[in-house]
Order: sequence, then C-alpha cells, then structure tokens
Amino acid sequence: MSTTNSTVRNAAVAALAAGLLLLAGCGKSAPTHFYSLNAAAKSEAAPAGPCMSVGVGPVDFPAYLDRAQIVTRGGGNRMHLAEFDQWIETPRENFQRVLTENLAGLVCAKPLVTYPWPTGGHPDRQVVIQVARFDGVVGQDAVLRASWSVLDVDGNNLAWNSNEYRETAAGPDYDALAAAQSRLVEKFAKDVAASLAGNGMGK
Repeated sequence: MSTTNSTVRNAAVAALAAGLLLLAGCGKSAPTHFYSLNAAAKSEAAPAGPCMSVGVGPVDFPAYLDRAQIVTRGGGNRMHLAEFDQWIETPRENFQRVLTENLAGLVCAKPLVTYPWPTGGHPDRQVVIQVARFDGVVGQDAVLRASWSVLDVDGNNLAWNSNEYRETAAGPDYDALAAAQSRLVEKFAKDVAASLAGNGMGK
C-alpha cells in the first residue's frame, strides 16, 4: 500500500507541476512590434519655382485598412491581420504625412500644408487622394492603387490621374514590407509632383 500511495502521490505532483508550467506558458504573449512609413532622403537641390501654396488632402483610405494591425493578403480571397505587427499611427495619417514630406523635396510649395487647412487660408493647389489598395504579401510584393486630383484655389479640377504601383519587399518580414510600402509612397509622390508641375508649378 505504501508503494501504491507513493506512486499516486508522485503522479499527482507531476500533474500539478505540468499544470503550473502550462499556466505559466499561457500567461506569456508575443511582443508587439510597431512600424512606420518613412519618407525618402531629401535631395540637396531645392526645387525651382514658380512657388505656390499646396495642400495635401483629404486622403481617403478603404475601411479595411482603418486599423492598427498590418493587413496582408493570403491565397484566394483571404486577408490576414498581423496581431503582433502593427502601425504606430493610423495608416491614413502616416501615408498623408510621409507623402507630404516627400513632396517637400519635389515641388516649390510655400507653404505646404495638410488637410484640414489652417484657419483662414486655402492653398493655391490642392491634391485630393483616394487610395483603393495599400497592402501586400509578406516576403513578396507591396501594392498601392490610388487616384488623385489637382484642384485650383476655387476648387476647379485641373487634372485627374490613377495608377497602380508595385514594389518587391527586400526581405521575408514585416519590416521589409513596411520599407517596400514606403518606397511606394515615394513613387506616388513623384507622380503627384509631376501633376502639379503640369499645372502651373515648377519642379
């Protein structure tokens, strides 16, 4: 009986230890990594005139991107939300800010402001943007599909354009994907700058 009791007691202790280890493991979660889009390095050469005030926005983003989690695509119709890989700010605000920073090195804009405008003013040229897609596949391509209009101070449409941009991620992780998306915004900024140049502004 003593041997039996000892065996039972040892089994109980082992089961308790295993349960405690399981609970300890459940209490831990993977750390969350945060990412941001970055603007391209500015050129030393200042853009030539003529200079005008330029406003960027409103920028419209699809609802599926209105979240902190980085959104990527899977096979077929599947989408993936990265629970532990997130944007440090809302994708729309991050996109608008980095686009504006890129434009600052491409056009002579004085001043260059983002929507909503400062009280009492309206820019000479306004860039209204509608983003239809801004995502990708980890380790593969990032894609930006966007349309934009250039308006004058009275709200008249001077130009309308639409384009799709692709950039291959340089690595297999979310950091490389965010870097590829940053390069997409840089490409987009160059096209926006060209639209502005074609409507009264220097480059």
